Amino acid sequence: MLDEPKNQAAGDNLDYVRDLPGFERGHPHYFKDPMIDHLLEIVMLLGGELWTVKDRQAVTEHLLATEGKVTPEMIEQFRPSADMKEKLARDRQTFVKHVYSCLYSDRAKATKTDYFGIVGKGE
Repeated sequence: MLDEPKNQAAGDNLDYVRDLPGFERGHPHYFKDPMIDHLLEIVMLLGGELWTVKDRQAVTEHLLATEGKVTPEMIEQFRPSADMKEKLARDRQTFVKHVYSCLYSDRAKATKTDYFGIVGKGE
């Protein structure tokens, strides 16, 4: 599909995901229980995989509509037009905001004190 660096299209502005947990590379720790961090990482990875499938489906549908057929080679060699790149970028932003909207919420930015105020100590 695209020859650009993985996870970043040409001219892509990633400001819409900079505030999400896990944006920085490495293995950051956000929660006391490391299992929650691992689960968050899994969810983020699954979202990336799902977007890849959605992107590939868009290419497949485009090829079927314009060429009347599609092969794996056609998908791999496909280069989207500028308009299609823009549409895919908008769709990706919408997807990220929809799937990860709770991570953008005030609760996601809450401090430990705020957290216990919301859910109680549960001891």
